[in-house]
Amino acid sequence: MRRPLIRASVPAVAALAAIMVAGVLSPAGASPAADDPVLQAVKPSAVAGNSHTVRLITGDTVVVTQRGGQRHATFYPDSDNPSASAQILQHGKDITVVPLEARPLLDAGVLDPRLFEVGDLIDQGYADGAALPLIVQGYDAKAAAPTGAEQTRRLPGIRAVAARVKPGKAQRFWAGLRSGKDGATARKLADGTRKVWLDGKVTALLDRSVPQIGAPTAWAAGYDGAGVKVAVLDTGVDATHPDLAGRLGEVRNFSTSADAVDRHGHGTHVASTVGGSGAASDGKNKGVAPGAKLLVGKVLGDNGSGTDSGVIAGMEWAARSGAKVVSMSLGKASPDNGSDPTSLAANALTAETGALFVIAAGNTGPDATTIGSPGSADAALTVAAVDRQDKIASFSSRGPRAGDNMLKPDIAAPGVNIVAARAAGTSMGSPVNEHYTAASGTSMATPHVAGAAAILSQQHPDWSAADIKGALMSSAKVLPDGAFAEGSGRVDLPSALSATVSATNASFGRYAQGTTADPVTRTVTFHNLGDEAVTLGLTTAFSRDGDGPEIPGALSLGSDSITLPAGDSQQVAVTVDPDVAATGGTYTGTISATGGGVTAHATVALARDLPTYKLDFRPTMPDGSAPMAISAHYYDLRSNKPPVKLSTRPDGTGSAQVRAGRYSVSGHLFGKDGSSVTFMVPDVTVTDRGVTVAVDGRKAALIKAKAPQPTEAAGVSVVVTRQSAEQSIGVADILAAGPGAQYLMPSEPAQDGEITSTVTHALRSRPVSALAELPTGKRELTTQSIHGTLRFDGNRTLTVVDAKTGSVADLGAHDVTGKLALIRTGTEDLNTVVRRLVSAGASGVMFVGASDTLKALGVQKTGIPGFSVPKSEGDAVAAAAADQTVRIRLTGERTSSYSYQLVAGRKGAISADQTYTAQQSEFAEVRLQQYSPAPNSDTELYSQAAWAGQSTVTGWATGLAGETHLGSTQRAYLQAADTIWSRSMLISGWLSAQTTDSTPVRYQPGERTTQHWFRPVLHSATSASNTDPATGSQPYRTKDDMVVAIPKYADGRSGFTEYGGRNADGDYSQFRAYRNGTLIGSGPHAWVVIKGVAPEPSRYRFELDTKRSNMWWSVSTEQHTAWTFSSEHVPGEERKQLPLLQADYDLADVDLRSGVTGGEDHELEVAFRDPDGSRAALVEASVDVSYDDGATWRTLPAAVDGSAVTTMVHAPEGAKGISLRIHGENSAGSTIDQTVMHAVHVR
Repeated sequence: MRRPLIRASVPAVAALAAIMVAGVLSPAGASPAADDPVLQAVKPSAVAGNSHTVRLITGDTVVVTQRGGQRHATFYPDSDNPSASAQILQHGKDITVVPLEARPLLDAGVLDPRLFEVGDLIDQGYADGAALPLIVQGYDAKAAAPTGAEQTRRLPGIRAVAARVKPGKAQRFWAGLRSGKDGATARKLADGTRKVWLDGKVTALLDRSVPQIGAPTAWAAGYDGAGVKVAVLDTGVDATHPDLAGRLGEVRNFSTSADAVDRHGHGTHVASTVGGSGAASDGKNKGVAPGAKLLVGKVLGDNGSGTDSGVIAGMEWAARSGAKVVSMSLGKASPDNGSDPTSLAANALTAETGALFVIAAGNTGPDATTIGSPGSADAALTVAAVDRQDKIASFSSRGPRAGDNMLKPDIAAPGVNIVAARAAGTSMGSPVNEHYTAASGTSMATPHVAGAAAILSQQHPDWSAADIKGALMSSAKVLPDGAFAEGSGRVDLPSALSATVSATNASFGRYAQGTTADPVTRTVTFHNLGDEAVTLGLTTAFSRDGDGPEIPGALSLGSDSITLPAGDSQQVAVTVDPDVAATGGTYTGTISATGGGVTAHATVALARDLPTYKLDFRPTMPDGSAPMAISAHYYDLRSNKPPVKLSTRPDGTGSAQVRAGRYSVSGHLFGKDGSSVTFMVPDVTVTDRGVTVAVDGRKAALIKAKAPQPTEAAGVSVVVTRQSAEQSIGVADILAAGPGAQYLMPSEPAQDGEITSTVTHALRSRPVSALAELPTGKRELTTQSIHGTLRFDGNRTLTVVDAKTGSVADLGAHDVTGKLALIRTGTEDLNTVVRRLVSAGASGVMFVGASDTLKALGVQKTGIPGFSVPKSEGDAVAAAAADQTVRIRLTGERTSSYSYQLVAGRKGAISADQTYTAQQSEFAEVRLQQYSPAPNSDTELYSQAAWAGQSTVTGWATGLAGETHLGSTQRAYLQAADTIWSRSMLISGWLSAQTTDSTPVRYQPGERTTQHWFRPVLHSATSASNTDPATGSQPYRTKDDMVVAIPKYADGRSGFTEYGGRNADGDYSQFRAYRNGTLIGSGPHAWVVIKGVAPEPSRYRFELDTKRSNMWWSVSTEQHTAWTFSSEHVPGEERKQLPLLQADYDLADVDLRSGVTGGEDHELEVAFRDPDGSRAALVEASVDVSYDDGATWRTLPAAVDGSAVTTMVHAPEGAKGISLRIHGENSAGSTIDQTVMHAVHVR
């Protein structure tokens, strides 16, 4: 079982705003009629109080919850590594969680960073029980998915497979991925595996535009793409559209949608721009190459998105199906350096098949370095967008390419307000009429270039992809916005048709302004595509993009003329002195080649930036050694730009090139002994001399705490934040109770803004205590429990046997049968030793470490108790056991009887003293009554703290938890006065209950209270503790949109609710909405938006059915709830609660196992409330009961008292259980009818 350790949080968008951009369940982009409501699924991050569970590739779990306008991430180590540590990094709305054992692999570049960006994983749908889709690259073209993964596709073009890892198989997959490697320092994956990527989501990014590029001239010359296959990889195609009649070849589906029909509209628009006939417009909206044969691969689903592996599969099919040109109006928003799997596939398939991939640059301009994959591929012809005046479109992504500053994009084409075919039933863009719609984007520019390439292929069927690409680029119309915006220029088809010479481009990269640099030489290749030799004179031009005058002599050539025999190539050296670009900006140069009626040009580019200087990072650990691993980022205090990771080296140091200015540097150091250091250097000034940041761990403060009662450590969280006028940043260290010491680095005060640090300790009563009977007398040992070993209640007395290291030889020499084996750690894997002890019949294990520092150890679940003791105590026991019989009396408790949550918050400089000794008077006592929905439900109770002085960048920043067991009680001592608390509970890895109160509790010192968890009757209801519709925790209406958020399960009094926006394994739920008796929408849960309901007063009925059948849930196994109410248009911006009548249950005498005694009377009160939490004014109510799981029902005599009905339930002995069916109606006419099957057990 996993143990939660810490939660960090980031601000989230307002609930309503997020809901309004929720994913549509009907086809995306469709515009229903005004009287036709649309049911939408609420976006995962939209509703306060919801939670999402992300299983990382490592097998660890992260639960992300939204509450109070913020996101919170909680890290739960996997059950095989309970002492795992991780780092949470937050900036703005982004949360990254990296377990320590993954850090070296991530730094080595063999793991995709997206695998740890949990917010994005949720937004892409890779959470809440969903399998994690991966692309696993091997060294063999026949690579198979590693153990624990299910192969979904082979991708031989990049020597990889697409695979899915189910949550339950993640630990096994991770173990296989790291097989034979040292997890602490490994920078390589298991033999045969090269790299692992997230199989991420890819999204879809003509009457004047076609003439703009000169297509009619090509048609007049007899070239329309006839005989050329062009593949369009997009959202499918509307094969019934008149413009595509007779134009389509093979159509294949690689998406998760049911078929290749275009229900989005993007693919049909793109396909018709490539080669539509224009039949529905009398030829006006004809595509660029109307004679081409169109192959269509649906790689994006009906919602406009797809996966990397689906796109690659489509690319392989297209290239191997004879397509000379592949048009791809899709991509990712994040910048890429050309190493993404889709980019690698474009390169590999071009080399293998000769297909030319024409790919959109992206729509994330106008900032520089914004081109994503697969447009970042070397081999791709990457397309920017211009308007009708050949001006670069503001949205068009710019170069240079991330990482290596390669010149991208390659070419431009019209992409603004492009009119092309409209797929039936869609309304993408701005519909013009039934058959056409106008749209903008590099998606629209790309098919213009693809059509032009098809025409060139028709004219020159023997030309290679490189020939076509070169001819289009070197004949393009040069534009003033520069090569990093428009590549070689706007495609010019007539010039391309007459081209017989092509030229490559060259990038001179980026240089810092104000610094000097030596001249740099690149080569440009000119290729004679014609049948005759040609001599060309070469001239140059160079200027600042957009507004700069020409700079004479900036480019120098190795030769001012070249002679090219037919079919031959020749390289020309071109040299630029970066110092001629005196001011910041981008510069474009051209090398024009003319002679014998031939004209061609090559494009070169250079960027001049502000100067950068070295920020050198040199850390040490508390023992003076170099860190085993570091995770460090720097932040520009002058802006709110995201953090940038320092480049790290194997020797434990790091560096970065940064501009002069003020920065903050923060992160974590990890030692080989399991120790960790969290640090925040608040102010680092970088000058033209650079700077060295030294973090001397020898000065770090040891983090430790002492509670008023005997305890052991369950975990500690460290959160440090830094705020300035522009920057809000935070880092969180997530630490188990070991396996090593934790430190916090002292700091100087911030020069401006503030630093806050919050250290939260989780302590608990010892699950096992040990009293040794030694020759010198009885001695209470200092114990630390071993996660995964048997938890038990009561006492056991065992004889000690010193089994040395627990090796096969040691156990052969020492009989451990029925005894407590004393084992020295450090020589062998603990799981192996414990399995060996169990096989040998040992009744318990006592581990002795190499020092007196207790470390939190963990093993896979076993049937014997275990604990560790300090070396000095273990040695004393071993010495005594060598001479005589030593017995140890073990006292265990299956659930810790008490726990402490200590919060130490400080503002200002980080203190050099991190020792906290708590007094009992500082705490409130919360008595936990933990009812069990099923026998032996393993549980984790998470306590989330918000220190009142904590910086708002993290808000709810810290919290810790430990395992508990349902069917038990516990005393929780929570820091009072200056700490606000919210709590949630995890059952068997599923967040099954949580508070939904947007104003969580601040306890007073000495206060005593009781919380009931999972108290029957568990039923569908909204929160009774949070009735504010502004938080999104209650159904409400705004104008003519209904926002519905009804949890599937709440406890009897509805104080704790389970997020209803997903289903656990074994769950079923179905929501239906009716207006005046007519169904207006349905979905798999009641976490939806119903948009565009009728404004006039109407009668509504909501129905919610739920079923749950699994090993950790055996009560309230099936429910049916129906609410009826009236509603009408809500004016202005008001959020008006939907008047859903709610019911709460209070059944007397229920035990902690969710049962009552048969043959006895038990009072049942059903209280009805309105959505604002007030008591309902009942006009009628009734209660029916069944003792045979619904086979027969009887109505109970009941007394109605204002808002509640009271009755007596008498279950006969031997009854299957108690099922309830209630009805209520209030004075406003709202009703509720609810049936709960097997609400409680009968014993």
